[in-house]
Amino acid sequence: MRPIETDQDIDRLRRYAGAYAILAAWSGAGMFEALAEAEALEPAEMPGDPRSIAVTAPVLIHLGLLNTDGKKLSLSRTGHALLQSRDLAMDGAMQALGDLSRLDAVLQEGGPVVGADGTPRVTEIGIREGNPEEARRFLERLHRRSAISAKEVASWVARHLRPNSRILDLGGGHGRYGKALAERGFDVTLFDRPLCVELARERYGGGLAFLAGDFLSDDLGGPYGGVLLSNIIHGLGREENFRLFRRIGDALVPGGVMILKDMFLDELGAHPEKAVFFGLNMLLYTREGKSYSVYEIRSLCKEAGMDLTQHVFVPDGGYSLLFSRVAGRE
Repeated sequence: MRPIETDQDIDRLRRYAGAYAILAAWSGAGMFEALAEAEALEPAEMPGDPRSIAVTAPVLIHLGLLNTDGKKLSLSRTGHALLQSRDLAMDGAMQALGDLSRLDAVLQEGGPVVGADGTPRVTEIGIREGNPEEARRFLERLHRRSAISAKEVASWVARHLRPNSRILDLGGGHGRYGKALAERGFDVTLFDRPLCVELARERYGGGLAFLAGDFLSDDLGGPYGGVLLSNIIHGLGREENFRLFRRIGDALVPGGVMILKDMFLDELGAHPEKAVFFGLNMLLYTREGKSYSVYEIRSLCKEAGMDLTQHVFVPDGGYSLLFSRVAGRE
């Protein structure tokens, strides 16, 4: 994102915010689905206020999501493709906008954000155990978006571990990373909360082993040649990560490797963009989570008796891989 230098830059941000709000509102009101069913509709034929639809539609036309002949609206090819992949469904987008509107209270009182009903909107690594359908949608979205990164991660892991090594996919969620590792010939065990394990077993039950529990307190099994944590540590506080790193060290064989995949900040905390803005989600929806810098993780590994040996940055994926070994072991 470009730095703010002029009034025009502020105006651009307002336009972006307005565009996101319109996209979320159309999604929440079922407008895209209505157009997909009818192919083309006039604003007055759509489920909502005709004037409001007519005024907001040009923004979506400008974004390339709608077509128009001047009277009727229809989904563009991009709009159809995104709707089929559910990226236009924007699950929870309206709730997210409401949460952002309460950021002033979070800045004064601390997170996580409290919803309109007064209930904290905290999650456990993105999952609310009491809402299995929301968890399923969340994991399906992550699964859909991880096709490329799962293969990339498995390729890098294969360069650091012996063939057929045992690997623990810790907090493996939807199971796509574990599956990609298994396809590389590794013996993979996925560990996550019972709800996540249930959903992952439905998808990949035959190709992975499973353990259900709390990885901060329950037995991790092992010993393993490697332990992968994909997008896990950002949801935890520093002391929780320290405790988890120590537990992982105990579960590794001599020479074993802990692999952290996440969006890490640079030393000054200003880049890359994905990590910078993702920290806001952690403020709103976790008790102590944040976007960590590579420097912070290097220091934390050292305190936990591990040496960070390699940092791989994948710029087009917006993430990094950090490889650590238990100190003094080869």
